[in-house]
Amino acid sequence: MFDHSETLKTSLLSALKDKGTAYQPRTRYLDDNQQPIHTNRLILEDSPYLLQHAHNPVDWFPWGDEAFAKAKAENKPVFLSIGYSTCHWCHVMEEESFDNEEVAKHMNEFFICIKVDRECHPDVDTYYMTAVMMMQGHGGWPMSSFLTPERKPFFGGTYYQPSQFIALMNRVDELWHKQSAEILEQANSISTQVAGAMQTKRSLNEIGPNVIDVTAQSIMNHHDETNGGFGQAPKFPNEPYLYFLLEYAVLSGKQDELHAVIKTLQIQSCGGIYDQIAGGFHRYATDKNWLIPHFEKMLYNQANLSYVFAQAYTITGAKDFKRIACETLDYVSREMTNKDGSFYSATDADSEGEEGLFFIWDKSEIEFLLKNDAKEFIELYQVTDSGNFEGKNILNLNRPLEDYANENDIGYKQLVDRLAASKTALWETREKRIPPLRDDKVITAWNAMMIKSFTYVGQQLNRKDYIDTAIRAANALLEKNKTEDGQLSRSSLAGQASISGLQEDYAYLAEALLQIYDATQDRQWLDHAATLTDVMIESFWDKENGGFFMGSQSKDSLLPASPKEINDNATSSGNSVALKTLIRLARRTGEKRYHSTAQQLIMAYSHDITQRPYICSYLMCGMLEMFAGEQSHQQWCADGNIHISGVCNKVKDKYKLILTITIAEKWHLNQIKDEFNLAVPVSVQAIKGWTIDHIFYPAFITKTLGFQTEPTDVFEGTIQITADLSNDNNELTFPKNLLKLKLGLQACDEQKCLAPEGTSCVIPVLD
Repeated sequence: MFDHSETLKTSLLSALKDKGTAYQPRTRYLDDNQQPIHTNRLILEDSPYLLQHAHNPVDWFPWGDEAFAKAKAENKPVFLSIGYSTCHWCHVMEEESFDNEEVAKHMNEFFICIKVDRECHPDVDTYYMTAVMMMQGHGGWPMSSFLTPERKPFFGGTYYQPSQFIALMNRVDELWHKQSAEILEQANSISTQVAGAMQTKRSLNEIGPNVIDVTAQSIMNHHDETNGGFGQAPKFPNEPYLYFLLEYAVLSGKQDELHAVIKTLQIQSCGGIYDQIAGGFHRYATDKNWLIPHFEKMLYNQANLSYVFAQAYTITGAKDFKRIACETLDYVSREMTNKDGSFYSATDADSEGEEGLFFIWDKSEIEFLLKNDAKEFIELYQVTDSGNFEGKNILNLNRPLEDYANENDIGYKQLVDRLAASKTALWETREKRIPPLRDDKVITAWNAMMIKSFTYVGQQLNRKDYIDTAIRAANALLEKNKTEDGQLSRSSLAGQASISGLQEDYAYLAEALLQIYDATQDRQWLDHAATLTDVMIESFWDKENGGFFMGSQSKDSLLPASPKEINDNATSSGNSVALKTLIRLARRTGEKRYHSTAQQLIMAYSHDITQRPYICSYLMCGMLEMFAGEQSHQQWCADGNIHISGVCNKVKDKYKLILTITIAEKWHLNQIKDEFNLAVPVSVQAIKGWTIDHIFYPAFITKTLGFQTEPTDVFEGTIQITADLSNDNNELTFPKNLLKLKLGLQACDEQKCLAPEGTSCVIPVLD
């Protein structure tokens, strides 16, 4: 069926042979030896999604120059199909149409056909999805687009049934030959509109701190006060919203925003969207109550939700939040981690041809497996004879375990340990079922999100093993997710990397490495983050209008226009992540150019920020840091030469504070006199509601500096300040287990003194 050269045929057969005997071709067309009858160019790719289509009777091309050159030479339009490996309807269209010789005959005769993995090429997906949305008013995957050989779209849609698809192809072919001028005119018009939609719009409106309050109110307008989350079904976790509202609540002390996040996380963690047996979150819920999920599991959800749950735990002290964060990370370590320490991308929703089959239970099966322990488990997880999903049960709780333990006077740890034994029994049985397909590609940006979360949770919960996991994954990415020219790759599969990295890959990885630096204070991670950021600015910055392009501008792009993304969707946009990375890098290095680039980035998207700030809520987290500083238990001052970290423990009704200040070599802190004339390196002030009862400072040293004639008292190296505190809960404006301190200091080296600095620490109070 394919008109391939002998050289190409040899290459394809060789690639097929290299897959080994365990390789299972995904096609209905097999010979007597169970070998695929058809093999196309996708067998050469390193995307599991493309490999799923490698034995379709469609003469697929990957995204690249070759396909468009052939389309131009043969005067054929291009059929572009975009999807991803865990997409249910992508599987349906593959089985019905792409693995159907009758449909494939039309595709091969009329078009040059290109298959794209949207997770490998989100820039391509963004451009053509924008076009489809303009043409149809809606979009989705699989995305089906028809292009000119110049890569300009003239028609597009999503899923088509085989008969619809054949009729559509016949009509497009007829119009291509009979009304080509009209089609080209339409393609030019659509391309112009798409390019216009992707341009940044500058606004003369001055952006000030009030935009932060506007963002919070805009998000809260979409909050479902009854069921948690934002908007109606289907319900996505919307992690960028959660990130922002948590940081906003800590800064402002406003309880409504905090309660919105707490309620959302409680219902999510109790619902079917959370895998109550193995840990980890499904991609979204199909209902408003978070009960019935779309059962695929994406790495980015595990990364962002484990981070948010750990952050919520530090703010509220809710034990369930800590448990969920750890269970999610443990799931990733157990089931989504490559042997080199990097992380796989996703698992499918389907197994044995049915969505969710792997995850659901009969009541009788649970009774048989758990015996005497079944009654409590069945009651807690709301298991019934009739079930709640196609006659079977999605396990879910009607209230947090912490509430159940308190109501029944059961120790929380005792309850969790007892349920863990039951869950293990069910997990071992579930592991014997046919599992959903796993997408084994290692996406740089998604891995970076996971690295960031492992590091953050490890630091917050004093879990060195989590930080070690993050470092191992970071080393794997820096070693293996590289192209031949030494730049980041977008993804790799079995160690093979071919697609150049996108801006978000650089931004996310730099952000993650800064998180490791904060946890370890190992300078190499700061240097790696700075190098990645410098490459990002050089390769992706829009020198004319500001902001970052999704794809590199160092070489000619195949797209008619270079997309730029500011919207935070399932994940935060590369521009949003870049802003926070630039701000934090400036604070840790003292390099003013990073702060300048951050300011230019905000100006480039000033129109979106002033008109619709809620669409870029993670970018607003960066702006919050720019206006008010990092809301954290640790801070960097003096151009990164001073590191401050705080810990506060509750002992009965008293609180013990330890501030650890690390001063870089050749730097020192001047003493500052307080009202009692004591020599102290910093001034420490507690917010309203907290009282410092006693404070203890380390001994200073006396030395004569190069620019002074008289000796002075200074602090060097690593010092600790301790304090005893108490609080009046009636006056606290923050959550009761957060302590906020204001600090003042002045740092000098042998040649100069920096200006006095003020900063703040937001410190969780640990029992």
